[in-house]
Amino acid sequence: MIHLCYKSYGWKVTEGACKSFFDKTGLDLYTVFGDYISTSLKVQGENAIGMMQAYSKLYTRDVASKALHAIISSINDEVKLNEIEDATFRVGWYLSDRPDELSEPWPFVMLKTAYEINDYNNANIPKKKAGISAE
Repeated sequence: MIHLCYKSYGWKVTEGACKSFFDKTGLDLYTVFGDYISTSLKVQGENAIGMMQAYSKLYTRDVASKALHAIISSINDEVKLNEIEDATFRVGWYLSDRPDELSEPWPFVMLKTAYEINDYNNANIPKKKAGISAE
């Protein structure tokens, strides 16, 4: 689940989501999310502001909103882009002292989602490959 501004959204990375995102931004969806993982490995040990600065400099809030919308709308087309844009604006870019994960800043939501996408792919690609035969 993606938790954004006190709402929870289901999501799925699909070919359609990847195409929609590319058509809107000219960017590859997997590469964008992968950049958050790569950056998280580089900023380990940084203070909170350093980490959030690094994540927020990767892509604009506009690109992040479109990435989140692409994967959310792949299973719920009632969620409109302006809802996600508003949510990312409201949560801001910096960690706060809120005691829940429902209002994390958008760069952290992107990072968390990137790891969830990675975990999903790692768990499911071997299942797909098991059906492939070299015969």
